[in-house]
Amino acid sequence: MPTRNKTVLLCVTMFLAGTVVAGNAQAEGNIILEKTFPTHQEEVRIQVMDDRGLPVTGANVSVTYRPGSSVSETNPIGRSAAGGTLQWTPTAAGIATITATWLGLGQDEVSRSTTVSVRFRTAPIDGIFIMIVAGLVLIVGSVIRVYKLLRAPDFN
Repeated sequence: MPTRNKTVLLCVTMFLAGTVVAGNAQAEGNIILEKTFPTHQEEVRIQVMDDRGLPVTGANVSVTYRPGSSVSETNPIGRSAAGGTLQWTPTAAGIATITATWLGLGQDEVSRSTTVSVRFRTAPIDGIFIMIVAGLVLIVGSVIRVYKLLRAPDFN
């Protein structure tokens, strides 16, 4: 590969890597969760920090389940206590965005959010059952089609 192509490839790779890192830094915001992946129906501690790294007391914190979808649902979690902490028990598994809003130094409203993936406590039995049935339907359908193909008079 010529040197120019290597340079262009390196620049594109560095740009994409920088975009991913910057996106992750922005997505993290100033909301820190006790667990990287909270679990459905298990309490987790949230800490709200300002841009200087100091805890925010009295921030209004809410959660939006399935953000960006037509069936998204936003619920209040509560207000952050001393130390900027509060407890949250996820009521639904899946993608959730936690948003904290408070008044900043100049009485301007400051808002930070982070998106997390809430895990199921255990594998949902009905989901496993549906996957097994779907797999069986596909396998049986394929066997029937191959059998009919081999028995067709045009095949011989």
